[in-house]
Amino acid sequence: MTLYDLQHRRLSLSQWVSAYSYDAAWRNIEVEHYAYLRDRANTLLLFSEITHEIRNFLVTEAFDKYLAYIRLNAEAELTWTLHYRYDVLEGDRIVAKIGEGGHLESLDHKLLGCVSNTPGVVPRIVQYVDYAPVVVGTLDGLQIHRPTGEPWRLVLRRNLNVQRWAAS
Repeated sequence: MTLYDLQHRRLSLSQWVSAYSYDAAWRNIEVEHYAYLRDRANTLLLFSEITHEIRNFLVTEAFDKYLAYIRLNAEAELTWTLHYRYDVLEGDRIVAKIGEGGHLESLDHKLLGCVSNTPGVVPRIVQYVDYAPVVVGTLDGLQIHRPTGEPWRLVLRRNLNVQRWAAS
């Protein structure tokens, strides 16, 4: 039995799987999201929409994903991680942002570079000028070491106002 098999059985299961698949909630409010999925599965069981076996399967899947995102979110607090958003600070002032795709943008939305995350190579921010790559800085944990100027600091940006669940 897989989640894919279950999602087509009834609308309520399809909604549960949609909420389960909503990664933005897992990245930003993983504890609340797991609690919502567990409670929703209990409600489906209470109203006899699913069996006890399916309820246990759903809650176990949600718990496994919760544990994975606890680890991923902890990593994102310590080092730059793809699919997370960061504020870039110079001192105490925000000077830029790194989006989920690894694009470094100024506050006026000008592209300053992209994170190049080649395996085995120190992650670096590269900007292409006249089709030639120019290294803007290298990433070390939550710092961008620039060839010119002081290093920039990254701060994980959590969106606590994220849509709590894809479907309820």
